[in-house]
Amino acid sequence: MEIPSYLLEILRVHGLGPLAVLHDAVAQGLDPPERVELYLKASEYFWEEGLRLINAGDLRQGGEKIWNSVVQLVKAVAEARRWPHDTHRLVWAAVRRISQELGDREVVKLFAQVEQLHVNFYEGHLERWDVDVFVEAAKTLREKLGAALGGR
Repeated sequence: MEIPSYLLEILRVHGLGPLAVLHDAVAQGLDPPERVELYLKASEYFWEEGLRLINAGDLRQGGEKIWNSVVQLVKAVAEARRWPHDTHRLVWAAVRRISQELGDREVVKLFAQVEQLHVNFYEGHLERWDVDVFVEAAKTLREKLGAALGGR
């Protein structure tokens, strides 16, 4: 399916990716357990795609995908607990609650570190060394979020 150029332009102007918009539209029509599964699958997709792009030298796009991988896992945990998570502020609130629930303050610290990959998408301020450090933080955080979902 080809997306008409006028729609792509609207998405571009608003800083939205077609995949993200489609993902959100699909998620709206699912039951909560199905949404959890969707977020888990999306997290894996973005993780693999992010690593591929970083290894190809595209630090901005790759880092953004790694960031999105983590956000999708946060949304999976939040959805499983019926917490709201549809804005950046609410994702942060979910991270805070997960951290408190696990009794693990490192969850918040790791999320703040991984957020630098999102900032880098816009600013381009990170070098490969930095990106690798934050990808390692993302890997650790993904493990902790998986534990919050019972090891998934």
